[in-house]
Amino acid sequence: MKAHTSLILKFLLTLVLLLITQIATLVFNTSVFSIDGVSDFLSILLGATRFGISSIVVFLLPFLLLSLLPVKIRQNLYYRKISNFFYIIGTNIILILNCIDIGYYKFTYKRISYDFFNYLGVGGDFTELIPQFARDYWHIVILFVALNILFYYLRELIEKKYTPELIIANKKWYLKNISLFILLGGLFFLGQRGGFQLRPLSIVHANYYTTSQNTALVLNTPFTLYRTWGKKGLEPKQYFKTEAELNSYFNPIYKTSVESIDTLFNSPLEVGKTNVIVIILESFSEEYLNGYTPFLSELANKSIVFNGYANGKRSIDGIPAILSSLPILSDESFITSQYGNNNLSSFASLLKPYNYKTSFFHGGYNGTMGFDAYSKNVGYDDYYGRKEYNNDKDYDGNWGIFDEPFLQYMVKELDHYKEPFTSAVFTLSSHHPYTIPPQHKGRFPKGTMVVHETVGYADYALKKFFEKAQTKPWFKNTLFIITADHSAATQEPEFKTLLGQFRIPVIFYHPSLKQGVKINQNLQQADILPTAMGLIKYPKPFISFGQNAFSKEEGSYILSISGEYMLLQGDYLCKYLEGIGSRLYNIKEDVNAKKEIGKKHPELLNKMTRKIEAIIQQYNNRLIENKLFIDNEKK
Repeated sequence: MKAHTSLILKFLLTLVLLLITQIATLVFNTSVFSIDGVSDFLSILLGATRFGISSIVVFLLPFLLLSLLPVKIRQNLYYRKISNFFYIIGTNIILILNCIDIGYYKFTYKRISYDFFNYLGVGGDFTELIPQFARDYWHIVILFVALNILFYYLRELIEKKYTPELIIANKKWYLKNISLFILLGGLFFLGQRGGFQLRPLSIVHANYYTTSQNTALVLNTPFTLYRTWGKKGLEPKQYFKTEAELNSYFNPIYKTSVESIDTLFNSPLEVGKTNVIVIILESFSEEYLNGYTPFLSELANKSIVFNGYANGKRSIDGIPAILSSLPILSDESFITSQYGNNNLSSFASLLKPYNYKTSFFHGGYNGTMGFDAYSKNVGYDDYYGRKEYNNDKDYDGNWGIFDEPFLQYMVKELDHYKEPFTSAVFTLSSHHPYTIPPQHKGRFPKGTMVVHETVGYADYALKKFFEKAQTKPWFKNTLFIITADHSAATQEPEFKTLLGQFRIPVIFYHPSLKQGVKINQNLQQADILPTAMGLIKYPKPFISFGQNAFSKEEGSYILSISGEYMLLQGDYLCKYLEGIGSRLYNIKEDVNAKKEIGKKHPELLNKMTRKIEAIIQQYNNRLIENKLFIDNEKK
């Protein structure tokens, strides 16, 4: 029995160490989560234990099998060393994965899953960044070392106290060990699948224990990795029996609204005559406009401004949402998925038939996150990266070329273009490790968070870009759209709520705009493309998962977190878990979606649920069938 007692204690030791890393995730990321009292914390801890047991069974499976097998060779010294080796390796892999996510989670708002490895394989900057991350997150390294020291001493204590007894391989011994093998093996099997429920434990079950804002505290990274490992492709959906019924709830074939908005401008914007430049700021929360971006705040006063929301939390997901109106509604990014070469609409593909010259700028490594391949696939003719810039004296040592010189380079390159043109640029300086050029040290306010100084630098770089662009003849004919790939660290309470943490700037500026206007309307990243097409009166249909903000249709915002879909319409938020059901909240009165009100508004709940299902069906089936593009040239 000593051997089996040792086995159980070692299993529990690994579980305790895993739970410590779960608590550390909360401690080091308190601004990201919203714990509603002791009962909420205990519920999260209970869920974390359930998911932790499932992960540990998987990662310690060789150790468990070797320790449970009813064979006499278990007393062999080398056999025990091999078994112990698998235990140590398995536990360390669990701790390493969860410790990595302590620091990484706040950048993505999701646990690492299988697509992370595709993400690493795209671009050449990751290996150079490892030392920098190790320096910046030294406290996590210390935590990992401390946990290993604790693991070593407690493991040694267990092994000394419960040294396996000499095996006398008689009939009684075999009967007892076979019985224990069946009993403990059965318990471990149940632990891995999460219990007796019909379906094995999956990522979506984390929502049973807390709100979607906190599900990462229930989940652990080893679990999300093995549950998504090797998963490829989306499942076709058939929530609706007919195409007509499906389209009545959501139809992505978008036709530009006929509402006239020319009264906003001194001269009307027209497709074929208006240049379009999309400026995507790296890791930029709307909160930063409150004191750290003097130029951008001044420009906003002369622009059309919306309540912007990001459709995701990663750059690799934000770019397709902004440029192609394709939000991330699956576990894997479009760019790295098997659908990454599908035909897709974009500013470039829609405007190219109107003789637009097209270009994409990003000062990072060529190949970073597959932006070069994506931009080419969706119609951007020219790509300008660190390689094309060809001057590493402006290299920031981590991600690529500093924003100021790279944006100046962009103006210089655009000067060679014949109008009309459309261009997109993705900045990079306002990203961890938040580096600014030596000559600008001390120039920008340090603020109260480490990101604030680099936000000031990014704002300054944007100012210099506009100052130079204003001297060019094409400037007066250009619609500028300024937004962010995703939000980042925030401090103000309104930006820490369930949806507030996704708030980003969305600014439309044109030199002929009569006056600035703040439109108190939610606008998601997926709305940017159709809104811009509406402003320049693009006449043809295209695929869009957003809508023109100036249309008479009710605006909506779609988001997917850990398998849970959320749809915001007006003051109401619908949360949807496939196969489980949906819930309704008044997000204006209940900012963190704690009080379910679906029973009071059954018709609204049903309508929003059906719209979510229609969006999922359109998204999955059109990706599978490669129907996210309308070839207007054939019409």
